[in-house]
Amino acid sequence: MDLPKCGSVQEISNALSTNQGSIKVTGRLIQHDCINRQATLCDPQTSASLCVDTSLTEPLEGSVGSLFQVIGEVEREDGGDTPIVRARIMRCVDGMDLLMYNLYQEIIN
Repeated sequence: MDLPKCGSVQEISNALSTNQGSIKVTGRLIQHDCINRQATLCDPQTSASLCVDTSLTEPLEGSVGSLFQVIGEVEREDGGDTPIVRARIMRCVDGMDLLMYNLYQEIIN
């Protein structure tokens, strides 16, 4: 079985410039279209947003405004400039202290 390579933890603004590969991002759910299986996450600190393909993670256990972590692959649609994350795991992490989480990420890096 071929598993994807280990990804890196990134902020949404950094994920937008990533060409391809596996990443983990955290952001607020600002839009969710369960019919088209797409969601949009927004970074609470920078307001950068990222489109997420949720076809493997439906139904989502959370609502618009909830905090989510996503692990998936960054791809570009038809050679376009806008990246989309094909989510393998998408979990609601409401209540997580983002300041402590970001501090932890800085320490381990």
